[in-house]
Amino acid sequence: MNSVNFYRTYQLSEIYEDVKRQCEGLLSKYLEYPDLYKFNNKEKSLIFKSERLIPSKSTSRPKVILLFSNPHPHSVHQGMFLSPNTRGRENPFWETMRNTEWINFREEALNPLQIANLCFNVEYEGPFDFVFYPYYAFPTRYPKEIKKIFGREYFKQVIEPEARDKLKRTIRETEVNAVVTFNKSIFNLVSEDHVDRYIESLINGELIESQIKVIEEEIPIFLTFPTGWRYHKEIRNLRLNHLKKIEKVISNEFE
Repeated sequence: MNSVNFYRTYQLSEIYEDVKRQCEGLLSKYLEYPDLYKFNNKEKSLIFKSERLIPSKSTSRPKVILLFSNPHPHSVHQGMFLSPNTRGRENPFWETMRNTEWINFREEALNPLQIANLCFNVEYEGPFDFVFYPYYAFPTRYPKEIKKIFGREYFKQVIEPEARDKLKRTIRETEVNAVVTFNKSIFNLVSEDHVDRYIESLINGELIESQIKVIEEEIPIFLTFPTGWRYHKEIRNLRLNHLKKIEKVISNEFE
């Protein structure tokens, strides 16, 4: 069975103690998870477990990157993106994928590792082959905590350039046809165009599309509703209709 998880090391030097203290404050709930965060006092480094899923097989379908902000510690611990929360409740992302028929598994009641294996082998029905990719590798509850933990300078000099370069390399190596993100901040980081207030535009049926700016090739990126956004009585239909519009554009360009 393929593994979603991989390890990365940050050399911290003089900021080591500050980072350790911030992690104890912001991530105390997850520090006891095996191998998720490992502090090396001698080397003044932090080894952490992250996640990404690049399929080991492919079909004739267009290939799409589902671009997220960064992993959640509990999902990394369970071995698959968007795993059930600490109370065992399914992440709403999977309901969205089923409702839009973007990912339909032939089996029910799958655990995270089974889902990961099916996604690695693209053993699901739907219009696309999917790459699951977090822009930032470091797992936190919320993306804004990364900068709080490591500080502005380390974030700007190490984490941000690394994220940009690795996304660029992944897009080229996987030869994807499009990128879909559920996060406005990530969209603004990697696209040629920026958006501000966008939920109303999505509710009105507008398609928010741009081009990935980190590469020379023309790769479209689309912004859709956040997976956890539930502040509209017709959100299920709105979400479904919007993703279907994205699907139509990508499919037409792929033909």
